[in-house]
Amino acid sequence: DELGRTLNSNFSTEAIISRVRADLSAIRVIIGNEIELVGEEEIEELELLAQIEVRVANLIEIVETSAVPATGSRWPAATRALNEGEGTFRELIDEALAEENEEVEETRLAAERQFAFASTAAVLLVIIALAITLVALVAVRRQVSLPLKELLSAIRRFGAGDYTARASTKGVGEIAMFGAVVNEMAEKVESSAQRDASRRTELEAAVHSRTRQLEGVLVEMEDAVENRKRLLADVSHELRTPLTIIRGEADVALRGEEKPPEEYREALMRTRDAAAHTSRLVDDLLFVARSEAGAAKLDIADADLVSVAEGLIQLVDRPVMFASSAPSAVIEADTQRVRQCILILLENASRYGGDQVTLRLDKAVGGYRIAVEDNGPGMTEEERSRAFQRYFRGSNAASHYSEGVGLGLPVAKSIIDAHGGSISIDERDGGGLIVAFTLPARAKRIAA
Repeated sequence: DELGRTLNSNFSTEAIISRVRADLSAIRVIIGNEIELVGEEEIEELELLAQIEVRVANLIEIVETSAVPATGSRWPAATRALNEGEGTFRELIDEALAEENEEVEETRLAAERQFAFASTAAVLLVIIALAITLVALVAVRRQVSLPLKELLSAIRRFGAGDYTARASTKGVGEIAMFGAVVNEMAEKVESSAQRDASRRTELEAAVHSRTRQLEGVLVEMEDAVENRKRLLADVSHELRTPLTIIRGEADVALRGEEKPPEEYREALMRTRDAAAHTSRLVDDLLFVARSEAGAAKLDIADADLVSVAEGLIQLVDRPVMFASSAPSAVIEADTQRVRQCILILLENASRYGGDQVTLRLDKAVGGYRIAVEDNGPGMTEEERSRAFQRYFRGSNAASHYSEGVGLGLPVAKSIIDAHGGSISIDERDGGGLIVAFTLPARAKRIAA
């Protein structure tokens, strides 16, 4: 019926037939393309299309060959042509549409699955991109940012004067190379700074040493001036008494009438003794002053300390016990000055010490040691520390003996110092003192 209505429309029969054939060809092309895309699943559609084409071809043949008008008896023949075989033309069309609808639904579901897959893939890609970005940021921080910060920090410390600062050589190639260059420059600057510091230290040490030398020279000059003043004071002090005696003896001898020759003789003898005492005193003061100035004059020769000691103990009023661990003790020394030193110690011990005086001679490292011991009242520690000062007298000597001026031990110390030896005063076990000095076998300080 529909075909009849179509044939009875304003369209011409040839145009309709041509359009039907074009549509069938287009449908066949579409099905062919689907077969190429999805495979042999679309062959059934192609078979169904073939059945439809057969029936349409039969219909077209009837229409073209029949002379019956369109409203005539050819419609039953046309209807039979469309409905011959299995299934009617409508059923074939419905089946085709059903298959197309099924394909459309499958396509829709496939599209939804593809969209879901694409969404999931997009999320995964975003996550992967974020992870890659994070890893890249960490890598950039580790390889670029942190090394740059360390490099800048080292450069700032280096610029502030800390030449021990070193830049990091981590990171990418250019940063590591720049750090290496900075470190090389820092090492050179540090080496130069150390050399400058070493030179500065050496210069300061030299200046300090020279300053100490100049200070020492200044002190020596001040000491020399002080010693000169002290010598003048000592000479004026010590010469006052003997000169007074000499002048008094001369005044007594010259006063009044002519005296017997015996009185003049006695006056001259007392004058001579005073002059001799004055001469010894002046000689001792000059020797002490020269020794303090490092210019003591010594007459160096071979001297046997054993012979010297044995000869001196005969000059002391009190008996002296002599003990020597060596049969002879020959040294290079000024014999007269050494005799003077030993005699000073023996006289002090016999005068201010007890009733037992001992002179000991023993071998020492590089020379010999001579010690004078007594069992007298001794001296306090403070008195022993001042015993070698000129004109100092201990409490025992000052309170019980009017003789002596306190020059004996200073003279003895000057003699020993001039020979390069040492002298000391120590407390003796059981009471008394031990005054001992050590002389080298060869004189160490000889003044011309």
